[in-house]
Amino acid sequence: MVALEAQFETTTQLYRAYMPFIRHGGLFFVTSKEYQLGEIITARYRLPGDNEWHTFDGLVVWCNPLGSQGGRPPGVGLGFQIENNPHKARIEKELVGEAGSEQLTSTM
Repeated sequence: MVALEAQFETTTQLYRAYMPFIRHGGLFFVTSKEYQLGEIITARYRLPGDNEWHTFDGLVVWCNPLGSQGGRPPGVGLGFQIENNPHKARIEKELVGEAGSEQLTSTM
């Protein structure tokens, strides 16, 4: 069962959610539900302009509680668990124009 989902309408939204600092990459999902670090969660996402949902089982590696500093939304970051996963390459291809951006993200 999919517990979390994110539909990214723009590359800016995707940039804010992507976590390149995680070993195999990861995504941040806005949610008010609390999860624990180390939990495995099934999630799915859709990239800008894409009709296909991409599903994965991710490890909770980041938590933003309600009221986080810097106006960051509540939610969790899920790390992709395997090396050479298709998600990291797919997302980074989408974000080519955003490299080196000064935009704030939902995590760091």
